[in-house]
Amino acid sequence: MDKLKLLYKLSPIILLIIVIFSIYFAYRCYQDEKIAKAYLDKLQSEFVQYKNSNNNIKKLESNIIEAIKHGQTNTDNLRNDIDNGLVELRVKVESVERGSATASNTAQQALRLAKSSQQDYYNLTNAINYNRTIIDGWQKYYCQEIAPKNSTEFMCIN
Repeated sequence: MDKLKLLYKLSPIILLIIVIFSIYFAYRCYQDEKIAKAYLDKLQSEFVQYKNSNNNIKKLESNIIEAIKHGQTNTDNLRNDIDNGLVELRVKVESVERGSATASNTAQQALRLAKSSQQDYYNLTNAINYNRTIIDGWQKYYCQEIAPKNSTEFMCIN
């Protein structure tokens, strides 16, 4: 009987310990849930930023490609203009050839010089436009994507 009385006296203490442990366990579960939600929110935010950055990069790539195509079109137009001028020069050379042998020799040299100059000019303008487009595109990409992440925005002020 003494054991039963002792157990009866201790039961509120045991019950209190169980309640305190249950409250502690519930509190820890609540804290873990808050941490998990915060981590999930952070991951979702990073994913949205990644998608936005990826879309910006795709837009920049598209702009660079369009600029290159535009530069090539301009270069092709310039080359066509030079070719048309060269055709005119050939016609004039042929008419000079009929006039005299000495003038013909000089005209042929001028024609060869014009052809090589045309090709050199085409290569130079094409390379300049291409390089300018690539440099502008990467500079824009650096200023929009990389500089904010490593605090070098000051390098992007034009």
